[in-house]
Amino acid sequence: MSLPLTAVSPSSRLRLERSVFLWQLLLAGAVLLLVCIALSMAGDISRPELFFLGVSVIFAATAGAGVVPWGRLGKNWTMIIPIIDILAVVALRVAEPMLGAGLFLIFPVLWLATYFGLFGAITGPVLSTAALTAGLLVIDNPTAGTWIIGVLIIPVVLVFVSTATYVGTRKTQAQRVLLRQQAELLESAFGRARQDERTLDQVMNTVTFGVVALNRFGRPTIINSAYRRWLDEFGTPASAYFPAVDYQEDGVTPFEPGQRPHERMLRGESFDNLIVWYGEPGQKRLALGMTSRALTNAEGQREGAVLVSRDLTSEIDAIRSRDDLVASVSHELRTPLTSILGYLELTLDGDALTETDRGYVDIALANADRLLSIVSDLLLVSQEERVGFLLNFAPTDLAVLAKQSIQSLKPVADERRISLLLTSIGSPVVYADEFRVRQVIDNLLSNAVKYNHSGGRVSVAVIGDDDEVEIFISDTGRGMTPDEQSNLFQRFYRAESVRNSSIHGTGLGLAISQEIIRAHEGDIRVSASSPSGTTMVITLPREQEEVDE
Repeated sequence: MSLPLTAVSPSSRLRLERSVFLWQLLLAGAVLLLVCIALSMAGDISRPELFFLGVSVIFAATAGAGVVPWGRLGKNWTMIIPIIDILAVVALRVAEPMLGAGLFLIFPVLWLATYFGLFGAITGPVLSTAALTAGLLVIDNPTAGTWIIGVLIIPVVLVFVSTATYVGTRKTQAQRVLLRQQAELLESAFGRARQDERTLDQVMNTVTFGVVALNRFGRPTIINSAYRRWLDEFGTPASAYFPAVDYQEDGVTPFEPGQRPHERMLRGESFDNLIVWYGEPGQKRLALGMTSRALTNAEGQREGAVLVSRDLTSEIDAIRSRDDLVASVSHELRTPLTSILGYLELTLDGDALTETDRGYVDIALANADRLLSIVSDLLLVSQEERVGFLLNFAPTDLAVLAKQSIQSLKPVADERRISLLLTSIGSPVVYADEFRVRQVIDNLLSNAVKYNHSGGRVSVAVIGDDDEVEIFISDTGRGMTPDEQSNLFQRFYRAESVRNSSIHGTGLGLAISQEIIRAHEGDIRVSASSPSGTTMVITLPREQEEVDE
């Protein structure tokens, strides 16, 4: 059944009216050709009046197919046209069987099978066969061949044509529905993709960090407004995505050929937090922290790269200002502190002090010495990047250094009933700076005692093999969380739980210790940490491949 008129769109009505007219026009053209053939036969048509009646009906039906507003009436009403055609074609065949007009029944049968489904596929051959049979009854003395053609051959042909058309139409409709669904899915996916693209564009141009994405041919696909603004500040052409010159982390050394960030990015290299300076030294400058990753498709093949940049200028300037301030203050404090220590020691060497006064001076001397140590660490940190460590390498017995460090910390450990144990296995001698390595051991042992529980234990093991010597320092203290371990060697870092306690510190000891050990081409790390304690490991090679002067 056809849909009601109200459910049919104007475009569907127009297609229906055009289709009805074209189908009928095809049959009318074939009949017109038949008329021309019949006229050439002169007076040989058996029933000329019936012949021209059939022709007139077909032409009238063609005119009606073009005039009647089938879109308003609905598709079911169009069935009138093929039924009239069947009757008219049968009239043509009865009028003159020799013209073969019965084959024209294929046109209305195709029409019914195409537009009216199974009902039309059955109606067309059945109605045609009934009309042909009725027509044969009015023919004078029909031959056996006429009966065979009219009742057997033509109906069989019409059945096959109708069946094939019905099956083909069903397949075509199914494919059309599938294509329509796929088209709707593609349209929906395209709409979502466009929306995602707009959202991504808005996000990329809203964030304050720079984003550059390249395809596999090295052409930019994304340059967000933040990064474009940075480039414009340094006069970079709109067609470029990197300035002509950029500098390394020190701000004055240009990158080597092939090592510039965008060149590494094009090669698909990944890097994190690479410090890059834009702008000439002494002029307006911008420091960017760059991170790059390769972009791959579903098969894992490289399709391009993305570079994310963050403005670090203010942070770097703040760090430099802090280091300058720390260096200045530390240098100014060190001289009067040294003088204070000297006079306190001279006071202790005198004989005029009472035991009570001597105790007070001892306390003042210890705190002044501790303050000088803190000032020295601050000064060392502020100068380290500028001048580095001055190391004096010589054969050094690490077991002896560990023993000396334990002896110096024993009074503090005894106050809290913390036992100190030392074990040495293998040769403990390495080629190192004795003073600096002792500084590292002192720092780790001091932390092990400071953050331990009263009545706890600190174990030191010095183990040597053919290539290196390792120092294991284990305690039974509070341990460290994974977050604390990841930030352990950062300067000025102190865990939240420690800052809220009565334990004081600067957060510089481990950072300095790490730099000292790295200067020895060694390593310092957390081997294990749990609520039952922490184990730190110092690894030093026996000999240095290259000695710093």
